[in-house]
Amino acid sequence: MLIPKVEFLDDIQATDEYQKQLKALYLTVYDNQYQTLTVLIDLNTYGTAVFDLLDCGIDLPFERIKRIHHSFDDDLALIEISLDSSKGQRLLEQLLALALYENTYDISGHPHPRSVCLWLFDQPITETLKHSIYLIGQAYGMGTNKRRYLRYWDPRVLALLTHLWTAPQKLQVYQLGLSRIHYVDWNNTFIEIALPTPNEVYPSNTKVALEQLKPLPFRFSQQQWQLLIQTEWINMILRQLKGQVVINDQVYDIIISQALLIAQRKMSQQQAIKNIVKSLERIKNKGVQA
Repeated sequence: MLIPKVEFLDDIQATDEYQKQLKALYLTVYDNQYQTLTVLIDLNTYGTAVFDLLDCGIDLPFERIKRIHHSFDDDLALIEISLDSSKGQRLLEQLLALALYENTYDISGHPHPRSVCLWLFDQPITETLKHSIYLIGQAYGMGTNKRRYLRYWDPRVLALLTHLWTAPQKLQVYQLGLSRIHYVDWNNTFIEIALPTPNEVYPSNTKVALEQLKPLPFRFSQQQWQLLIQTEWINMILRQLKGQVVINDQVYDIIISQALLIAQRKMSQQQAIKNIVKSLERIKNKGVQA
């Protein structure tokens, strides 16, 4: 994938959409009094050339994470930014522009990978954090202890996982010390995933339940695996819909229900697309009537 020119990011920063998300991002920082930002960068997109886009990027230190799967050409990397300096704020603004650029140009027929992945506030880069990020990318296959990789850091996959994860699975991530994760979604919106606390998942007998909660890697159900295998098809549909509808929970539920029928061989892809279009038309018509 060719790396975008700096001018392309400047064009993104001049848009009202970017300014709106930048304002939301800074409100998040100020409201929570965050001091640092750690961003997960997928080097499989542009390699280390991605840092050439950023001010002082050549001198920007980063740490690689243990290769999650042997088929990856490059690594995941973490960069840590101080938010109380003008340099740090400039880097934050450029990373947001790059994230919006990648999502904006991920369009039907021309899928665009993501280099800017997870945003973690006040999560300094430690060996524990690096191991946690590595560990979330692992899942046991159905009925086996053989590990399969899970490309969860890609915002398009993470968006699907938020609909598939059970509360205990979300708690498994929380237990790693990751209570909040931010990313840029299909709507070009900077959003937060707030993972549930032990008391929220297990209101009673919390201690006993936590002792029985299995550590990562994940063990997904058959239905979860069926839907994860359909990730590429689901994202293809979302590329066609973005710009036409707001990709919300209702839209996801419609697409996921059809993807599951495809996975179970109860529906052809062509029929599933027709069903999605009809469902969205019904929603639109109800909105007009209201």
